[in-house]
Amino acid sequence: MRTLLIAGAILCAVTVTAHVQQPPDLGGTWAATRDAPPTAGVGAAPSPVFGDQFALRTDDGRLILLRPVRGRASAVTTVLPLDGAETRVLGPSRPCFGQSGQVVSAKWVSDTLRYAVTGTIPPGGGTPSKVDVIFTFRKMSPDAMVIETTMRTSATSGPVTVGTVYRRSSERLEAEPPPAPPVAPAIISQVSWIAGDWVAPSGSGSVQERWSPANGGAMIATSRTVRRDVMTEFEFLCIFEREGTLVYTAMPNAGPATSFTLTAIDADSATFENPEHDFPKTIRYARRTGGSMEVVVSGGVNSRSLTFVYTRQDRW
Repeated sequence: MRTLLIAGAILCAVTVTAHVQQPPDLGGTWAATRDAPPTAGVGAAPSPVFGDQFALRTDDGRLILLRPVRGRASAVTTVLPLDGAETRVLGPSRPCFGQSGQVVSAKWVSDTLRYAVTGTIPPGGGTPSKVDVIFTFRKMSPDAMVIETTMRTSATSGPVTVGTVYRRSSERLEAEPPPAPPVAPAIISQVSWIAGDWVAPSGSGSVQERWSPANGGAMIATSRTVRRDVMTEFEFLCIFEREGTLVYTAMPNAGPATSFTLTAIDADSATFENPEHDFPKTIRYARRTGGSMEVVVSGGVNSRSLTFVYTRQDRW
């Protein structure tokens, strides 16, 4: 009888312990409110500490987080292990900027979820700058939780703990599909040979391109066409890193941007394509023997192509 009682007590203790250690369910979509945080000494943040809205779930030891991004129709997904391991997460890219990001981690601490930002990744990669920002997710009720963090309310004040109360929302966030693997993986340094001032003859005038050195995951340029000492056309151009490859963007006469994605690259050439564009569909930069540079712009099958042979200039 004594043995049975001891076994029952052990079983009960194990059951209670397992119940206590079970983390709360934070799954779902959450929207910020103006409610005051319930924790003593924690003030209301001047703006939602984790954005106006987000969705999360935990699955197989992972945190899956969806956060809307301004200017995008769907939410960006971040997947983190829930063991506190640091993960490099690149943010959505902007035209002509190399991708930047953060070093983040997530883990359960008792009944709270700890989301830490320990570094910021500069555009184009490189060594992250160290930061120490921690967000603590604490459930208040089945349909409410508070997220707390520390911040400075002014340039001269010390850090204070603030929080935002979030409530469950019936709205579902649509996840942005993951990017397809790049056809031609590359980084900006692989086309650094394009940098410089270039001039190509064209009819009664010339086409001129001035490319900046590769830096911060990007290169920018201006181009102009000159006829009889009069500028007749111009373009803003850039090449930048995005999702493991390179993108070439052109803004003719400061008009809407058109982007072309890298499809082939070697030590002496880079080909960018946009099959949906009318003309051109393909732009290819290539180094030639003797230090010149050839640029070929072409359309689809049975379409015309234009070839420009540039020579390097000390200046325009």
